[in-house]
Formats: sequence, structure tokens, C-alpha cells
Amino acid sequence: MSAKLGAQSIGGKIRNFMVAILIGFLVIGFAIWGINDVFSPSAKNSIASIGDAEISGDEFETAFRRELENMGRESGSTLSHEEAFQQGVHSRVLGGLIQQQVINVDANDLGIGVNRKLARDEVSKIPVFIDELTGKFSEQKYLAALAQNRITRAEFERDVERDLKRAQTIPAIVDGVEAPKAFAEFRYKFLTEQRKARVLTLDRDAVPAPAEPDEATLKAFIADREAAFTAPEYRRVTMIRIEDFDLTPNIEVTEEELKSAFDYKVALGELGSPETRSVVQIIAPNQETAQKAAELLKTDQEPGVIASGLGLIEPDVYADVLETDIIDPETAKAAYEMDNGEIKVLLGSLGQWYAVKVTGITAQVTPDFDSMKSELTDTLKKEHAQEKLYDLTTQIETAMDEGASLEEIAAKTGITLQSFDHVDRLGQTQEGMKMSGVAYLLGIAEDDIILTEIFTNDLGFETDLFETSNGGYAAIRVDDVINSVVKPFDEIKEQATAMWKTLEIDTAINELMLETASKAQTGTNLDDLANEIGDGASVNDVILVRSAPNDQLGATIQVGLLEGKVGDIERGQGAKPLTRQIAKLTTIVANADGLAGQFADALQEQASNAVRSDLQRAYQDAVLAENPLQENPDKIRSLLGLDSGS
Repeated sequence: MSAKLGAQSIGGKIRNFMVAILIGFLVIGFAIWGINDVFSPSAKNSIASIGDAEISGDEFETAFRRELENMGRESGSTLSHEEAFQQGVHSRVLGGLIQQQVINVDANDLGIGVNRKLARDEVSKIPVFIDELTGKFSEQKYLAALAQNRITRAEFERDVERDLKRAQTIPAIVDGVEAPKAFAEFRYKFLTEQRKARVLTLDRDAVPAPAEPDEATLKAFIADREAAFTAPEYRRVTMIRIEDFDLTPNIEVTEEELKSAFDYKVALGELGSPETRSVVQIIAPNQETAQKAAELLKTDQEPGVIASGLGLIEPDVYADVLETDIIDPETAKAAYEMDNGEIKVLLGSLGQWYAVKVTGITAQVTPDFDSMKSELTDTLKKEHAQEKLYDLTTQIETAMDEGASLEEIAAKTGITLQSFDHVDRLGQTQEGMKMSGVAYLLGIAEDDIILTEIFTNDLGFETDLFETSNGGYAAIRVDDVINSVVKPFDEIKEQATAMWKTLEIDTAINELMLETASKAQTGTNLDDLANEIGDGASVNDVILVRSAPNDQLGATIQVGLLEGKVGDIERGQGAKPLTRQIAKLTTIVANADGLAGQFADALQEQASNAVRSDLQRAYQDAVLAENPLQENPDKIRSLLGLDSGS
């Protein structure tokens, strides 16, 4: 393979890797945007450290919020911080940040670096950002996608840098690792083994309904769980805000401007597609050998065969490339002056001789001006809006320097003065309405930069202009603050009563399960135990296989049954809320079928992935052995607004 083709192959792999990164960022959530706490030193804001490298509270809070948003989009409902904490979302988020930091620490130790230019080059190759018409990177599509997902260019490119660094680190550990087919056979038998269990399920009808709690009991219950009954901090805000699309409706673009922009973009190659050529170059040590190669090229033999027969290195084969893509400028210039099929012997810029053949020409394509008018109009309006935006921000900053209030600035510039009644850190009103905005204009609930400014500035303080997630500008003043307090007893009495009763029922079911499981361990039949309990107790047979989790069983019980021996008793949470289950493993049936074909290949790949995963875990453990991990769980609870005793 030629050096050129090798470079193209490597570039293709990197581009594929970047597409995977992008899909993860866009679909599951694009990228991570920052919440800056300018009042706290980073060391105090650390929630974990790996050696000298820290994971800041800002990083964690950002990733946690993004994960909740992703989960909310998938489920259609929003988890509170307390609910997410109980489900272990914080652990999953922290685990991901630790993995990223481990790679970064090791890459730095190894001297692996990725500069910002390389990251930007890779961003420009991501298909989602390529203009369908021109086939080139579109700055407009790039910025629109970032704005839609509320991430700045700098943040996205930092993530690309990180993942490029990961691409240089992890493949060196796992590339080429493949599990033997025997592993696939073992995995197949392991996954398809059948297990049968007799299961006793207890629900809320198996225990007496709790009595109504008295006021003292309820108040003590609330005091122990204040976080669940605490209203968030609310702030009332005045804001001026200007985005480029606020200005575009009033901007006119002339036909002359459109034609000038069209011609300019065509000349730059941004519209249509430039001429490309396919070229074969055989490098020779002298003119005589190059001439022999040229003669053989006329016979339509494979270039690689010709080079091999003459004892030369593998030829450079270029397919549909620009003149600038051909390494030697002398041969590139000549190749773009030759006719299709023409063969020449040339002296290159470094004194090497070449036999050059043009094997294909793709003509330049220029789009129709009328078909581009709409897109060009939008582009020019946006450019003019950016210019006006710059002039406006200069005017605003001058007025601020002179001591003008937000009201005075709004009156002077014509910018709309916005007032927001009390909102919380999530951009929700006291009535629970989320300030999401409209199609083009993101509301404050969708712009964490604005929310951060609202909740990190003092009462009555007017901020300087700051950049919004959309690339516009805003300034805010906090007019009133309602502090976070426990809600009035009468307001939360009904909610607290329901929670207290649920907990009482759950505790009673758990105690009944422990008592019943103890009897089962001594040999009492599950059916007899169900009859003894009566209402709320049922027994059924369940079949399990590892490849298909059973939705009739709680997760802990499934794990126990899949790992246990015939006769073992397992107990734990049921598959539904307020249930418990006791299960006895009665039968294990091994799968005697053979494994072949595509299924065998798929399982072998799964086994290989499992081995690679183990290697990556070992790699992480090795890095952590040299750079000890320290975590600060109390800081996490504090960041999430959770009471340390809840």
C-alpha cells in the first residue's frame, strides 16, 4: 500500500471514530456544557481526584444534569435529584468521568498529545456538519447543531481532543485481541442454560394496612427527610437579551449582494464541487526506469504489478483528488494539465522520476444561482445580523460603563426588557411551568449559561454582557430571592402521609419476607407458606435463561438463581413496587445444541469484546495503582442538594 493510501485509511478510521462520538453527543445528548462556579477554588470544588488530576464539582454537576435530561427524553418524565441518587445515576456519571480522567492521566504520562488544530480538522470531517450540496464543512450547520444542543464550540472541540487522545491510547491495548472459538462455545452454553424456579410473591395485601399517623409522627418523619419536602430557591429576574435571529427579519439583501456572494463561494469551492482527478504515479530512481514504467502503463497492467516487476516501491494511487492532495507539486501540476488516459515521464520536485498516468477526470460542478438564492439569503442575513449584533453589544457595553440601568439600556437600544417571575435552578416557575421558550429562541430553562448567571449573582447586581448558548448576548439583574425552605406542614401533609404509609407497608412486607424465607430454608414448602399467609401471597413457576432477563422476577433474585445450585433459596425485592419474592431453584437444564455459522461468529465477537473489556479494566486499575483515586461523596450530595442524613 502507498503512503498516500495508508494515510487515507488511517484518516477513514479516525473519521468513523469521530462519527461514533458525534452520534453519542447528538442522540444521547451531544456534549457536556459547563457550569462555572467563579467563587470557589478548584481544589475545594473537587469531587474526586486521580493522582494530581481533579474532577471538579462543575464537571460532575454538568454531566449529572445532562444525564438526567437524556433519561427524561427517553422516559418522558423527569427524576428529582433524590430519585436519581437512589437509582445510582450519580455513580454511573462519576464512573464515566473517572474513566475519562484515567485515560487523560495516562496519555499525559506517555506524552500523547492532541492539539486544538487537529481537533478542529477532525470536526470538519464529521458527516453531520457537511453541506449536502457542496460536500464541504458547513460552519452554519456546525454552529446550529451546537446551539440546538446547548454546547459551545470550545467545549465540543475539547471533547473531540479528549476522544482523539483516547483513540491513541485504548486501541494500543485492545487491538488484535480475539477470543478463541472455544470461548464462543462456552459462552453459548452459559447463556442458553435453562433454570426453573418456584417463586412465592408477597404484595401489599399480605400485610395489614397501616393506621393514620398522628401529627407528631408525621412531623418527625418530615424532619428526617427534609430534602424531599423542601422548596427550591426561587429568583425573580430582569434581563436584556439579543440574538442574531432577532435581527434577521428586518435585514434586506440585494440581488447584487447575492450574486457577489455566489460567485465568491464558487471561486472558493464552497459551492458546487471542484474538478478532481484520479492519478497513478510510479516512482523510479532514474529517467530510463520511469520510461519503462510508462510504457508498461500503456498496456493497462496493474500499477502494483508493474512496480513490483521493476523492483520499485508500491505506486501512489490517487482516486478523485484535488491537485493539492497530490504530494509532489510538480507531478500534481502536470497531472492537472494532462488529458484523461495520458501518460508522461516527469522529474519531481525532489529529484525523483515519475511515470504518471491520469486514469479519470471528474469535471467541476457549478450549482444554479437561482437554486441557491434562499440559502445565500439566509447566510447573508445571518452575517449582517452578526455585524449588527457586534455594533449593539458595543453600544450596550458603553452604556453600562456610563452606569446605565438595564431599563435605560433597553429604552435606548430598542432591545426588549424581559422580566421573569420567580424561577428555580431548573428554569421552572413556582407553579411548575418550565420556561422552555419557542422554536428558535431557547427559554432560560434551556440555556444553562443564563441560569448559571441568575443563580451565581447577588441580589440587585446587574451583570456585564455574557454570551448565551445561542451565541447571542444577555445581561441580568436578580430582583428578588425566595430562599430554599421546608414547605409548610399543611401543604405537604398529604404527600408526607402517603410516603409514610408506603414506607410502613414496605417495611412490613420485608419483615414478612424474612420470616417466610426462614421457614423455607428449614424445608417448608412454598405453596404451604402461601396458603398460610392467604391474601397477597401467590406462587408460580418461572424459567430463566441468562440471555433473556425475566420480567417476573426482581433483579437480585435473578442473579442469585442464575448463580446458585438446585435447592438454593433466594429472597429480595420483587419485580414490582411494594413486593418481595422468595424463590427456590428446582431444575438446571444444560443446552446440548452445537454452535455454528453467523451465530457462532457473533458470540465469538462478544467473547472478544468481553476480553477487551477486562483488559481495559486492568488498564484502569494499573493507572489507578500509580495515581490513587480519592472520592468525596459528601461533596456529591451537597452539589445535588441532598441532606447528608437522608
